[in-house]
Amino acid sequence: MTSIQTSITACINKARDFLRHDYEQNRLTIDLIRYIALWGHPLYYVICAILLPQPYESLELRFASPITFIPLLFYKRYPDAFKPWLNLYWYLWITFSFPFIFTFLMLMNQMSGLWLVAETVMLVVFMIFIPNYFILFTLLVAGLWSAYVAYVQVTGEHLSLTTDIIENFVSIPIAVLLGLVLNYTNKKGAMAHERNRLLQSLAGSIAHEMRNPLGQVRQCLNSIQKILPPFRSSNPSISMTGQNLNRIYQRVSHGQIAVKRGTQVIDMILGEIRESPIDPESFSYASAGRIIRKALDEYGYENEDERQRVSADTRDSFICHISETLFIFVIFNLLKNALYYIGSHTGSHISIRLKKGEKVNTVFFRDTGPGISPEELPHIFDSFHTKGKKDGTGLGLAYCKRIMNAFGGDISCDSIKGSYTEFTLTFPVVAQEKLQRFNAHIIDNARPDFHGKRILAVDDEQSQRLVIEQFLRPLGVHIDLASNGPEALAEVSNSRYDLIIMDINMPGMNGYETVEQLRMLERSNSAPPVPIVAYSAEPAYIAGPMAEKAGMQAMISKPCSQAELINALRSVLRRTTTAEISKHRLDSTRILLVDDSALNRELLAMVLTDAGLHPAIAVNGEDGWNMLQKERFDMLITDIHMPGLDGLDLTRRIRESRTAELRELPIIGLSGSAEEETAARNAGMNDFKLKTETPENLINTIKNQLSTSRAATHCPSTQAAAIDLKRAAEATGLSEDNLKQLFRTFLEQTRDKPAIIQQALDMNELEKVQAEAHTIKGSAAVFGAEELSSSAHRVEHSCRNGTTENLAEQVGTMLRHLQQVRNFSD
Repeated sequence: MTSIQTSITACINKARDFLRHDYEQNRLTIDLIRYIALWGHPLYYVICAILLPQPYESLELRFASPITFIPLLFYKRYPDAFKPWLNLYWYLWITFSFPFIFTFLMLMNQMSGLWLVAETVMLVVFMIFIPNYFILFTLLVAGLWSAYVAYVQVTGEHLSLTTDIIENFVSIPIAVLLGLVLNYTNKKGAMAHERNRLLQSLAGSIAHEMRNPLGQVRQCLNSIQKILPPFRSSNPSISMTGQNLNRIYQRVSHGQIAVKRGTQVIDMILGEIRESPIDPESFSYASAGRIIRKALDEYGYENEDERQRVSADTRDSFICHISETLFIFVIFNLLKNALYYIGSHTGSHISIRLKKGEKVNTVFFRDTGPGISPEELPHIFDSFHTKGKKDGTGLGLAYCKRIMNAFGGDISCDSIKGSYTEFTLTFPVVAQEKLQRFNAHIIDNARPDFHGKRILAVDDEQSQRLVIEQFLRPLGVHIDLASNGPEALAEVSNSRYDLIIMDINMPGMNGYETVEQLRMLERSNSAPPVPIVAYSAEPAYIAGPMAEKAGMQAMISKPCSQAELINALRSVLRRTTTAEISKHRLDSTRILLVDDSALNRELLAMVLTDAGLHPAIAVNGEDGWNMLQKERFDMLITDIHMPGLDGLDLTRRIRESRTAELRELPIIGLSGSAEEETAARNAGMNDFKLKTETPENLINTIKNQLSTSRAATHCPSTQAAAIDLKRAAEATGLSEDNLKQLFRTFLEQTRDKPAIIQQALDMNELEKVQAEAHTIKGSAAVFGAEELSSSAHRVEHSCRNGTTENLAEQVGTMLRHLQQVRNFSD
């Protein structure tokens, strides 16, 4: 299929979808007008031909209207697929019956007083019947013009614009205005009524949706409480069987997933209501089969019977360009709906199947439950549409469709009542060249972090060891291999490693036991701990917390792609480096914690204190600002939503402070909604964390920000921090001489940039500001000018999305960083 054919098909599909949705607005009008459509024009014929005879009448036109309405009488009996064309026929009929017939007869009767009144009433009624202004204008012009053309064809005459005609039509503009006002008033009233209904439904829906994950958390806590042995103050050291300990880990993991699912539900509802765009910048290449298996493992089944009713065939897996979190949400939502509906159908089951194709890759999600009726099937992806599901939001499938469209694919549904329901998820095929470029980009960016590192891979399966070795070899690392725990201990005794990849399930000494022995060996030798990454096929939601408790820094699910392995290991290496830099400084670190919730303050203060930090507490934004004026702090952690001075306004006030040290204070924003991140970063926050994330994520972010800010503070000069040609040369593969030559060109090209950008900003030429920021961002990345690249990215992002509240401040920051880079040449 050519690109032109694809565009035409896409336009046809969009038009069909529009007509189908618009039909729902017209269905009530069609239902009401059928009571007058069959006798309205015939009655007018009797009045105008017999009771009040007019110079001209047309029996054919009068009866053509009710005859052509007959197909609309049976609108409820047509199949759902015919509704778009039924809606189109409705528009053709109403245009023919109102503006065409009335205007033609008015012209043929020389615009007599009776027909001017009829024309005026027709215009008002016609405008009330058509809710969409564009369609209203189009149909009205088409009807009026067609009537005039027909008049000319019948009489052979053209109208001349005379004073009498103008006087006759004086009332027409008033009628048009009245019709528009009534149309607008009816629409606003209907919207207000619908909004009120939806808000009431939404309140109950949120409560219902949150009841499920909160109930699971409660069950997990109750289960843990039953497993724990009684506490005795005389003997606080208690023992526990391995089976019970494993059950506790599982319950904790289920509780964490339930909280995560609850947060996703809230984000989904807010995202769908606000129609927030899904940012493709967070997408990555991943295996659809691996993500589906992960989703099935992590789903919070009510019981084992539910789990056994779900099966997946992922042998024909494929690579797709998606957000893993959003795709898991889609699978979760389909699972939740299917399990709800098949619950009472004995013997029913859910099957998931993957299929690779030449043009599209497909996931088939099928359940043998009650099915969906033909009347409901076309509406299941409509927002707030729910059927037979008590207290459902009616948003889940609508949001799933938005997600799949953002992936470049789609989701559709086929169902037979009483037999099955099958959802089809399509994904565009990822070209091998794109995947190769992506992997090459990942390797190039990661090479400086891995270069010269020594890594030990421990796995009892030779094939897995070889895969790891092949994946990491291009990074310039030295890799040693061990097939079991004792071999790993022997290798660590003889060599110093920068990172260890540890399989969990191994015969004899498993991964947990091996790590425990390694940590004991390190403590006995007073050696710094080596970062260890768990590598396992076990469900991550169970093995992850256990691996973390055993002393491992992260977990990677196998099998995984090369990019996934490199990114995960790179993150651990960077985090470890940051921790080493900031470890000796934590004891003297002072953090200001601002939150209006006493419970949140206590919990966060506990987390920070356990990590060796020293938090000070402020109960609101004003209190925090006053404390910042009196005392020195190394970091601010603030809630975003607070009464009075909220976290965003507090951040802006800090960034505009006259005190340089305060302006550079690292700030981390906290919120319960992921949608707040853009506003937080635009306000000037260095980082953003969800309140539902693990404490470890927050602590790692704090260490990273402290390390970055203090490294900048201890730099010998601002110039050295602005650009790093040596590191840029390693990342790009270019020589420093070549980069210096390119840098001189960059200096020449950016000589007038500040004036150009400032002028464009003053003239509100956002497209020009965006284009200049995009150019600077790309060039800055080449030379390792990370601050300039980041600030230019924020400017570009704000211009693209229209979030310009803080654009002037962001542009000022970008130009300041640009000047710092330019000063590097002095």
